[in-house]
Amino acid sequence: MKFFFDNNLSRGLKVFGEDVIHLKDMFNEDTEDRIWLEQIGNKKMFLITRDERIRRNPFELNALKTYKVGAFFLGGKNLGRCKIIQQVVRNWPRIKELAAKKRPPFAFRIPPSGTKFSQIDL
Repeated sequence: MKFFFDNNLSRGLKVFGEDVIHLKDMFNEDTEDRIWLEQIGNKKMFLITRDERIRRNPFELNALKTYKVGAFFLGGKNLGRCKIIQQVVRNWPRIKELAAKKRPPFAFRIPPSGTKFSQIDL
């Protein structure tokens, strides 16, 4: 399973041997979301992002569905880098479990604290 981290997240998990790729590894930083959503869907990658606008923008939401992207949205608007890292690491086993079991397209919100995911209707 390969995971794609949006522009607003760090590259840290790759150092620990996880199969992750960062937006900047494949695209320019200012590439439109719809373009990279198509590419990651075609490559069967799972999206991890803090960008809530993706699920609220009708064009990007349609891209999630059309290109069958499995997405995980990290909750918590004003979290610092350390808290975001804790959020990802704390929930990484569950993220991988859901990615292995669920058939895309799907979306989950990961809480800023705790481990109870909420499924998002697409």
